[in-house]
Amino acid sequence: MSGVSPERIGQGILPEDFDPENFLRNYWQKKPLLIRAGSRPFVDPVEPDELAGFACEEFIESRLIINDPSSGKWTLRNGPFTERDFSELPDTHWSLLVQAMDQWHDGIRSMLSDFRFIPNWRIDDIMISFASDGGGVGPHFDYYDVFLIQGRGRKRWRLGGHVDSTSTLLPNTDLRLLQTFNTEEDWIVEPGDILYLPPNIAHHGVAIGDSITYSIGFRTPSVAEIIDDLGSELIQELAEEERYVDTSPQIPQRPGEIDPQISTQLVELLQKHLLDNDKLTRWFGRYMTSPKYAELVTPTEEALCSNQLRQHLCSGMLLIRNPASRFAFADNQTGAELYVDGTTIPCPPELTDLLPTLCDTHAADPDWQALLNADEESAILVTRLYNQGSLLLDDGSEE
Repeated sequence: MSGVSPERIGQGILPEDFDPENFLRNYWQKKPLLIRAGSRPFVDPVEPDELAGFACEEFIESRLIINDPSSGKWTLRNGPFTERDFSELPDTHWSLLVQAMDQWHDGIRSMLSDFRFIPNWRIDDIMISFASDGGGVGPHFDYYDVFLIQGRGRKRWRLGGHVDSTSTLLPNTDLRLLQTFNTEEDWIVEPGDILYLPPNIAHHGVAIGDSITYSIGFRTPSVAEIIDDLGSELIQELAEEERYVDTSPQIPQRPGEIDPQISTQLVELLQKHLLDNDKLTRWFGRYMTSPKYAELVTPTEEALCSNQLRQHLCSGMLLIRNPASRFAFADNQTGAELYVDGTTIPCPPELTDLLPTLCDTHAADPDWQALLNADEESAILVTRLYNQGSLLLDDGSEE
């Protein structure tokens, strides 16, 4: 695990006069907002060479986007990359994008602490882009909210209007770029400035000199994804005898007609299974805490018992959250539940008060060792989280 001290970055990214309630009321998922930097100088937690090093790792998702200004051609290349790849890049008009850097770098992850007015489970990841002069990813839009935090250098952001899946895209490119872009706002951002964009707003950023941007993206599952995943889960619970039945059979006036009453019966049948709040919350908790990269959250090769885990901690090891893990909880009618990495863990009443701290992934880790030693229920919970890969043993070194 790499990173700088969290004190260098994280607290103070948003200016002191930023009003979260006003933002949620007037801007969140409604309209863009440019937030100028506060009085504290912005310090980049990564250097460009370090970011390029991450992009060379096989297990980290990265992309290079190159634009030929003479022909207007856009080229997309996927990592991992090599030093030779970077040495052969043109001097200008290219961007390197590295995904989910909050999972690999402590200083980057600490940037999320300023955004605790958005639920933890909504956050997807922090993507970092390094752009050479004139570099960008082209005019496009996203289906999710994003905070674009300017690091070193400057960038020109042009904003267009509302666009959607029916908008015409540029042909002959692997990128989803808008064919038509009409500028409605035109801003130059400096280090520490933050541009918030709600979903479906056209935008186009171009670097002025070398530039770094930190993009905090949010999970926004589509209705299609919700129906698909929820339906797949419900199918496994339904017995074969659960079928459509004629509740009020009558002799039909026209045998080939589907009477409107049939639709009412179908709606009632579906509501019986869909309008169970606890069932919906349980599915949503599992869905929204599923890791972005499942291969980074895997069960331990050899499961430990509580005593074995205590022995490791007594030897000087530390327990920490897996940076790739996601935590959430809900207080359902049947009792509190913890959702971690796509799993549901029923929570005994004596641990209910612990859940807000346990799931505040923007804050420091709880004292896992104290929990392990507190009582049997706590020890069982901590041990389960470790064995499923949501907690990791760490020797305390910075690397």
